[in-house]
Amino acid sequence: MFILKLAGKILLLPVWLILFVIGLAVKMTVQTYAVVRGILGFLFTLLIIATAYCYHDWVQVAFLFVLSTILYLILFAGVVVDTVLDMTRESIIDFILSWGGYENERKQ
Repeated sequence: MFILKLAGKILLLPVWLILFVIGLAVKMTVQTYAVVRGILGFLFTLLIIATAYCYHDWVQVAFLFVLSTILYLILFAGVVVDTVLDMTRESIIDFILSWGGYENERKQ
């Protein structure tokens, strides 16, 4: 049983490496998008204020508000994916590095 668990841990190393690379790409994408969203969010806020003040066109204000909300939702989804990948990677590496459970198998 010890050999099977050791083999399973060795086979999880490539999975961890793949998740590490994917997580790195997702993290870079989310950080880049956060900067772009900040700039676009600022511009949309200015456009909302200018449209409401100058034109009093509430349909365009609502449209710009929806676009601004969509920017936040996309960022939220990216952060959720990033967090799930981090948690998965941590649980895999915790399992790989764990030593427990072997002494219980020898007693049985």
